[in-house]
Amino acid sequence: MTSRSSQKRKVTARIAVNCTPAQKAAIMEKGDATGLSPSAMCLAVLLDMPLPARRRPSINDRAMTAYLAANARLSDAVRASLAELGKVNSNVNQIAYMLNANTAPERILNLIETTLQEHRDAQAKHQDILNDLHELRTMAMDALGYEH
Repeated sequence: MTSRSSQKRKVTARIAVNCTPAQKAAIMEKGDATGLSPSAMCLAVLLDMPLPARRRPSINDRAMTAYLAANARLSDAVRASLAELGKVNSNVNQIAYMLNANTAPERILNLIETTLQEHRDAQAKHQDILNDLHELRTMAMDALGYEH
């Protein structure tokens, strides 16, 4: 573990504390809850100083795992949605070609109706993806311990 050079100049002495595994777990839990290192908490208590400002956000591992899984699912949904948009764009190009080629109006109308329905379906999926993206943001904020 490397430390910043400014910290090396200021902090040169080390004190070790013996404790039980349960005590260590309790100290680490408090550190996670406050966002402070065990050293910062001990120095503040032992030297009767106020606790320093929170330096690191606490990360909820379970929430972060759920966030990463949801992120992967959303990424797959975006890829599939982009493929559907490509299909709709292809149909629009076919309609333009058919109009220029004097194709029977019934056939063109049928393709237009199909294309419009595919467009509406893609639009609904995009709305679902946007809703999922908002939820993903909320999950990330929860995992990092921020208010949302």
